[in-house]
Amino acid sequence: MEITRKILRKTRIMEQIITFLPGQLPGEPVFQIEMTGITYPDSHYHIERENSSIYILEYIMEGEGLLRIGEETYRPAKGDVYLLPRGKSHFYQADAANPWKKIWMNVKGSLCDTLVEGFGLGETVLFRDCPVYPLFREFLHVCEKKEGSGTEVARRTSLLFHEILLQLAAHAAAGAEPEIRLPETAVAVRKYVDEHIYERLSIEQLAKEASLSPSQLTRVFRKAYGQTPYEYVLSRKIDTACLLLRNTGMTVKEVAYRLQFSDEHYFANIFRQKKGLPPGKYRITGDIGT
Repeated sequence: MEITRKILRKTRIMEQIITFLPGQLPGEPVFQIEMTGITYPDSHYHIERENSSIYILEYIMEGEGLLRIGEETYRPAKGDVYLLPRGKSHFYQADAANPWKKIWMNVKGSLCDTLVEGFGLGETVLFRDCPVYPLFREFLHVCEKKEGSGTEVARRTSLLFHEILLQLAAHAAAGAEPEIRLPETAVAVRKYVDEHIYERLSIEQLAKEASLSPSQLTRVFRKAYGQTPYEYVLSRKIDTACLLLRNTGMTVKEVAYRLQFSDEHYFANIFRQKKGLPPGKYRITGDIGT
């Protein structure tokens, strides 16, 4: 049973909070927003949550604070993001001398579980200096304006949540110390691909980012990762397509468009090559065709 205690001095707390009641948005078993908003500086801000049934995702805009998950304690500050997992007890509070201002979301659903597990974020709580504020801001804006149908709000917010976790995963991977030191150019190009997976990416563009010729980049990247940059781009786009197909209501055509494939048929052919079955069937059966 989840128990949440929010200890605040009522005369001082300032929060912008947007809530969604059960049934207000479609597809809640997949992705459900309970609340989102902005918390303004208050030195008495203090939350305890036991056996949480939701994920807490927050970006620190100003100030700092303290959070504790189990026996681990963290000190998030301006520019940091923290992801608190469901199923665990959470404790967090603003710093008394320099209380935080933060933008946040409380979410749950099978999409959250799939993305956290798929991106390997289950054991990572704090992400230092992670530039994802614009995505948080857009998420809040979509929830605040509620423009379009409930289906459209659910679709846009689930994609923004997906993109935030994608950025966190890329940020964590870039900051990790690899067991074998890889060429900095290859690491930087891979990070660029992961952070721009929804854009049209060409070998010429990636080579320009790396200040190399296409042939030089291909040689360096293949030596580091055992595949060409083009092969890596396709594999990451197909991985992302799998998540979109299984966890959103987007059509195959919309997924192809979102991932910048030239057309739906080309996307379907590449998907079948990589996964062993067409995208429409994958949406129903998952990976059993591979």
